[in-house]
Amino acid sequence: MADQEPYQITEEDVQKVITYLKFHEPQNANREYAIEFIESMQVKGNEIARSDEALAQAIEEFTKKKHQD
Repeated sequence: MADQEPYQITEEDVQKVITYLKFHEPQNANREYAIEFIESMQVKGNEIARSDEALAQAIEEFTKKKHQD
């Protein structure tokens, strides 16, 4: 996992999260909250990677497979 470039939040990502929030947290469906949401997910992902390398590897493999489909 160390060979990957750092994730950069894109406008597309922000818009997707806003769409998600419209259904699940409509009161928070705005750009600022969406960015905070993405950043918090990054932190959680980093915590998983540090605490459980096997789980982090499984998530990485699943994500790669999902993008290939």
